[in-house]
Amino acid sequence: MIERLDRVALAVGDLEGATGFFERLLGIRFDPPLSDETMGLDARYSPEGVELVAGKPGSFMEKLVQDRGEGVFCLVFKVRDMEAAVAHFRQMGLEPQNDVHFGALREVAFHPRDAHGLRIVLAAYPEAHPASVAVLGG
Repeated sequence: MIERLDRVALAVGDLEGATGFFERLLGIRFDPPLSDETMGLDARYSPEGVELVAGKPGSFMEKLVQDRGEGVFCLVFKVRDMEAAVAHFRQMGLEPQNDVHFGALREVAFHPRDAHGLRIVLAAYPEAHPASVAVLGG
């Protein structure tokens, strides 16, 4: 059911400051920032599996960082069959908190109260060979 750990998402207050810090600390690079106006988020991803997420003013994420501070927000697991994975999670007593689509990416999140304090997100998206991504400019 779970293919792999896709990424660890960190909630941060200053996206650019955190980007510079983790690039220097870990010797990695982040992709250009992505913005989701609907959810009120800005994010940056690294090929190594680190995601930095910052909330726009008034968003859930901004409030979360203000109330609880920066830190691990969730673990994202890649799945091949989202419907089967969600059904399994439901059998285990977890109910989806949200189900979002970003282009070809679909993510379903589960509340941390249902998983021993861990926010779990399932992600499904088509795979591309790294050479194809490089040739296509991704």
